[in-house]
Amino acid sequence: MGFDLRSRTLGILGIAEELTRQLLRKDLHALVVDGIDDLDRESLAIVDVVHRRTGVPLIVTTDGGPLRQGSAAALLEQWPQATVALSSLHYDQASGLIAEILGAPADVDTTALILTKSGGNLRLMVRILESARLSGRLVLKGSLWHLRSGQNLTNEHLSGTIEALLHGLTSDEARVLSLLALRGPSPVSEIQADAGEDKLGTLDALEHRGLISVTAGPDGRLLASVFPPIVEEHLRAHARSKRKILRSSIPEGATLELESGSSTDPAIALAALRGEMTGNHAAMARHFQKGLEALEELHYGRWNSDRSMANAVSFLRVYWGAPVNRRRVLDVFEHTDSAGSDPADLLFFIITRSLWTVLDAGDLPAAMQALDRFAAEEPEWQSEIRAWSLFLDACYNRMPGDWDAVLNALPAGHLDSGVILVVRALLELFRFNPEAALHTIDAAPAPDTLPRYEILVRGLALFSSGRTDEALGYALDRRRDALERIDQFSLVVSSYVAALALLYRGLFDEAEYLMGWAFSLRRPGFLLGSIYNAMLRLSSLRTGATSPSLGEQAGTETREVGPLPAVGTGVYNLVARPPTDADSFDRAGARLVQDHIEHGYTFEAVYSGLILLCLFPGTRLKHTLNGVLQDMNNTTHRQLLQVAEAAIEGNTTHLDTVLEDYTSDEDTYQIAMLLQGAVRRHRASGSLAVAAAIEERARRFVDRFGPEGTFIPFAPVSDASLTAREREVALLAGLSSNADIADKLGLSVRTVETHISNARRKTGATTRSQLSAMVRARSS
Repeated sequence: MGFDLRSRTLGILGIAEELTRQLLRKDLHALVVDGIDDLDRESLAIVDVVHRRTGVPLIVTTDGGPLRQGSAAALLEQWPQATVALSSLHYDQASGLIAEILGAPADVDTTALILTKSGGNLRLMVRILESARLSGRLVLKGSLWHLRSGQNLTNEHLSGTIEALLHGLTSDEARVLSLLALRGPSPVSEIQADAGEDKLGTLDALEHRGLISVTAGPDGRLLASVFPPIVEEHLRAHARSKRKILRSSIPEGATLELESGSSTDPAIALAALRGEMTGNHAAMARHFQKGLEALEELHYGRWNSDRSMANAVSFLRVYWGAPVNRRRVLDVFEHTDSAGSDPADLLFFIITRSLWTVLDAGDLPAAMQALDRFAAEEPEWQSEIRAWSLFLDACYNRMPGDWDAVLNALPAGHLDSGVILVVRALLELFRFNPEAALHTIDAAPAPDTLPRYEILVRGLALFSSGRTDEALGYALDRRRDALERIDQFSLVVSSYVAALALLYRGLFDEAEYLMGWAFSLRRPGFLLGSIYNAMLRLSSLRTGATSPSLGEQAGTETREVGPLPAVGTGVYNLVARPPTDADSFDRAGARLVQDHIEHGYTFEAVYSGLILLCLFPGTRLKHTLNGVLQDMNNTTHRQLLQVAEAAIEGNTTHLDTVLEDYTSDEDTYQIAMLLQGAVRRHRASGSLAVAAAIEERARRFVDRFGPEGTFIPFAPVSDASLTAREREVALLAGLSSNADIADKLGLSVRTVETHISNARRKTGATTRSQLSAMVRARSS
């Protein structure tokens, strides 16, 4: 409080009296104690006296376990209480925190690593960030922070923080925690047996303190592990350096399995997801990640001992979903012995290598040449290689105009590999023919080479055919299976499908939880990288230009178009950096839809058009989207387009008729959002009476059909009216206090306040961080 204690001794009552005087004089309305467990008795007495004298609310944080200071418990018991459980941070929250502390967001892998190591603990995450910056572990490359090559987050500046978390452990608790750190996730029954029957309360005490997490394990058993993970690393290093615990306590590898039981019923699956959201998702993600790391080490170790093609394929199948160690991948590609290999293994090896050539080197022609050489050397696989070449060309160039004729002309090939049928199903999906995609995948035998693509095809086919709830139930069910099998490929794919279905219903919290769960595992390699980036862009839809950091983490792809929703950057660019007026947004949206059509990506053309039309409806966009659907003889969105036409025209009589005749379908939430977008459009154009009339009809529509989603308050924004000084201040407002800005720019604090107030009024920003993000987006 700034007291000079050298001149006099205030004592408990003196300090309490001064603090009371300051509270009353400054008209402060609350007393906040962060970590009341850590206060000594004298400090607790001061808080008690001040609280009694002022009567202001007392807000305290604790670790959730029994209070270690008896006087703290006595203090809190004197007054009526309300307890709020603070859940661990999600990925998007962690990303925002990093941007706030460091001044810019971190890349995906660094963000995921910080989130994982901290276990989502806010205070610990801040300390990790501060210590990483202090120790020079982070470097700014472009607009994103990256962890320096070869570095990790553990550093000398963190030791005190970790030791403080461990302070006060009993000898039994410390022993159990150290053993668990070495063994990794272990059944609770085994840990209890090691601790001894007379110490069964040890695990309970550690869980109360938040130092272990317990999640569901195989056959209903519970798995315990040290938490947060950075504490586990600290204990493991300490125990190994002291050699107090035998290294044989460390298992070769661990797998994570969850209790079985799921349902494709969307209501049940959604309820289960919401229940999961209240749990310790950071601990679950950590268990999954450790299991994935164990699988990688297991299969790479086997290949290193015997560099056969069979072992190489087993390892590469893990890497189709896991974060990729580039050195290991190149090692496997260059040093695998192909002599005497199973031809099916050779096919998977060359398919994987061609995909790596495209994604790592960006060299599609070189990948095609390698495939042609393999087909010449192994003529029995020519049909599969030709089909895979078509797929690569469709994904990374454009849809070949004659692809269906080429596939129809191919010999049957090896049906059990499933390559030709999976490629056909995916290409049908790209051109927005979901029924044909479903028919193809249903007719195919279980594919040996590309078995996990069925989740992507079936889930997106259900979604694009208007069966949103069915797609959601299916995807959540497959995600559950992926968690049990430690299958990141299926986890990311099913999360992507489920997120699209949830976003289409406006359930942003649930969608962002699913995507954040996937992000916390770090960026996967191979084809999953594009889907992972797509989810990063989808995560930015709700915040748009006000918080573009997640979309920025998706990388630097320059293609605005892509075969699947959000794989291209077009929609994200329009939402994060929108044109400055409604007409420009309409033209840009219509042009984007047309670009997708010209590349043969009809599915994404329709999805992009629907999103943009509902955000901010315009005549050109509606006309272009309507033309695409008519060409496909698709009537799924007929009612939505009718509402859009009447709302854009401002013809309230026609709108009344259309809304009166409307029957609930999969587009209910989208129509509600479209009506609100029409209100903003007419209001921006000065047609206030029309805007008010549509707003009333939008309210009645929501009351009648009750869509449960969150609506996006989107509109093109401009900072063109800001002065140079207002723009300069606005860019700093999200990261610095008024006093810091004033000191940096040589202004008075009052002048800074005036500039921020004017800039918020002109841009419509509601917060300082939103203002800063909006102006930064328009400046980039």
